[in-house]
Amino acid sequence: MAFALAMGGSAAAAAAEDGNVQLEELIVTATKREQRLIDVPLAVTSIGGADLKASGVRDVRDLIALAPSLNAQTPGGDSDSSLRVRGIGTISTNIGLESSVGIVIDGVARARVGSALTELGDVERIEVLRGPQGTLYGPNTSAGLINIVTASPDEESVSGYLEGAVGNYDYRRIAAAVSGPITKTISGRLEAITQRRDGFIYDVNNKRGLNNQDRNFIRGRLRFRPSEDLRIDVIADYTQRNESCCTSIFYLPNANTPRVEAFAQTYGLTAYPSKDPFDRLQGLTPGRENQEDVKDGGLSTEVNWNLGWADLVSVSAYRQWRAWRAQDFDHNGVPLAYIPTDGLKMGLTEYTQETRLQGKTDRLDWLVGAWYANQVIDQDFTYAMDRGFVDYNGGAAAFAPGIAALWRPNDYARSIAKQKGETYALFTHNTLKVTDRLSLTGGLRYTINEKSVSLISIAQNPACDASVRLNDARGISVFCSFFFDSRVNTTAGPARDSRTERALSGTAVADYAFSDTLKGYLSYSRGYKSGGYNLDRYGFTTPANPKGSDLSFGDETTDAYEAGLKGEFFDRRLSVNAAIFDQSIKGFQLIERVDLAFIVRRLAEVKSSGAEVEASWQVTDDLKLQQAVTYNDVHYTQDAGNRTFAGRRMESAPTWTWVSSASYSFPIGETGLRGFAHADARYVSDQFTNGSTDVLRIQKGYTLVNARVSVVGPDNSWRADLWARNLFDKDYTRRILPSQFGNLGAFLGDPRTYGVTVRKNF
Repeated sequence: MAFALAMGGSAAAAAAEDGNVQLEELIVTATKREQRLIDVPLAVTSIGGADLKASGVRDVRDLIALAPSLNAQTPGGDSDSSLRVRGIGTISTNIGLESSVGIVIDGVARARVGSALTELGDVERIEVLRGPQGTLYGPNTSAGLINIVTASPDEESVSGYLEGAVGNYDYRRIAAAVSGPITKTISGRLEAITQRRDGFIYDVNNKRGLNNQDRNFIRGRLRFRPSEDLRIDVIADYTQRNESCCTSIFYLPNANTPRVEAFAQTYGLTAYPSKDPFDRLQGLTPGRENQEDVKDGGLSTEVNWNLGWADLVSVSAYRQWRAWRAQDFDHNGVPLAYIPTDGLKMGLTEYTQETRLQGKTDRLDWLVGAWYANQVIDQDFTYAMDRGFVDYNGGAAAFAPGIAALWRPNDYARSIAKQKGETYALFTHNTLKVTDRLSLTGGLRYTINEKSVSLISIAQNPACDASVRLNDARGISVFCSFFFDSRVNTTAGPARDSRTERALSGTAVADYAFSDTLKGYLSYSRGYKSGGYNLDRYGFTTPANPKGSDLSFGDETTDAYEAGLKGEFFDRRLSVNAAIFDQSIKGFQLIERVDLAFIVRRLAEVKSSGAEVEASWQVTDDLKLQQAVTYNDVHYTQDAGNRTFAGRRMESAPTWTWVSSASYSFPIGETGLRGFAHADARYVSDQFTNGSTDVLRIQKGYTLVNARVSVVGPDNSWRADLWARNLFDKDYTRRILPSQFGNLGAFLGDPRTYGVTVRKNF
């Protein structure tokens, strides 16, 4: 569904010139075929490039303003982000877990959500596929998929743009692109973006901003057309981010809060600068960083060859993602514990190859294909004790004689992990036209996943060693806490393990055309997400004898049933898409916070059921209205295998989500200029922000509004935009969770941002 009035050259405008106002015709590739949206028998939201610009969408997380069944969460930085579709998603605190929601950009699947949270540049369209995608897309997903198609080279003439933007928080953005033919058979496109913004949070102890943006992006694309039947696209991209992100803010006190504040003052520091989290004040320990540096890049080649009797498609890709993080782990001015600079290093290198052969007869639209992926993941993770560690825990007198004397600031524990994996898959997806109205679709995929892990756990912590040797209970509880426990050591060599999974997934669909403008479908889908390894020393279940098998967890599968109706009414001025769904997710992979550690759990079952309605109305040539609503009941079943989560609602899964937008285009006198106004609003009902039934950790329902007013030059040669996101400066949290001191901390949503963007097209 499009969510804004397309400006210049849209199908709606062309229809209006003929006196027939219609919605823009939407073509999607959700089934690896070009189809009209109404003809695709699955729940998919399609958003065009002009619509994305109108709403100010810059990366995948911004899509939540337009897609009600999609939710995004970025509590601890881009490398710690997750997406949810219909309430189902994977918390990404551990790189060993694959995502329940996949992201595909220009035919290439991104291995983790964090590796896809980059500038998108100019985009042709984005498709949000809801429900498990068990046949056609890369590594398979158990909840949904976001398919992104970026702008292609202009093969006829030279074109491009230059864009600049400024806004509050010293926001600055420059973007430019040039596109056009290079020779008779080669065309190209080059796009670059640089963006800066000050932080939303002020650190009173260090006199600096936190949660800033410092991003650079470049993408180049060459298109070769050696003949009418052969097209080759080569795409290269590179992203660099160097940011101070992300810090939790003091949210609610507990009985220990005055002691924490008093202790920080002994170091001349402030623990909690404000009791109101939305003052956005923080006080971190001097010398400690909240670092997030990311480098991401890749090269892909897509070959489309018309063989006459069929089309052959080959997509080859190599991608590499690296992230370096540091954090004041206390999120306050108490010098207790921290992740040092570059203390968390994560890397992911992947080569993928997809090959498809597809064709048509009068009755059968067929497709067969193969997928291969070779993946290497590295993680090097260090926790360290800060200079106030012993004093805060009672001083030397609190422990057996001599123990505290062995301790030194910056003593640490460290884990170094490597995971290797290979995936092989064969798949087929076929649609049989039984009659002129009835079609049957069958998709099947057989997947083999092979993974191995190697993890070294080491510690420099003689105070823990002494506490164990002297059997000092207090020393063991403090110096041997799970962050620093020197007993969790792989002294005999790395802990190793390997695993192989074989899975069958796919889909079965029956769709029926009641008329050319009203179609319905019934579907069953089986989704699959592979198991893997917890790349963290705290995954060892036998600390005295750490084994690689301790880190292993099994696969996640989804059985989903869906019924939908898609209709176009009033000569295609109004479209309405509706779906009801029921999903069962077996072996749900959850990262559970135990005390202050994150442990991977594989739970018994999660249920997600509900209904979705999306409507788009082209009221006049100049006015377009959108409404979309999702009702979603997501909960852990009453099953002993769900442990303490049995019967609970899923976190970050509101029961109701409502999205609405309006776009209006109008002439400005006789100047040849046009004005454009757009606003969109997203309401979400109450939701738990962390895996808990604690009512103090519920984010109450709220509404976010974005708006844009533009002036567009003749023939869309230039435009100037005045825009705002979170227009009414609504205060809300992304996540609320216990801190190291027992009180509650929160990762906050963005405040109001506004600015001006000027763009020159040529």
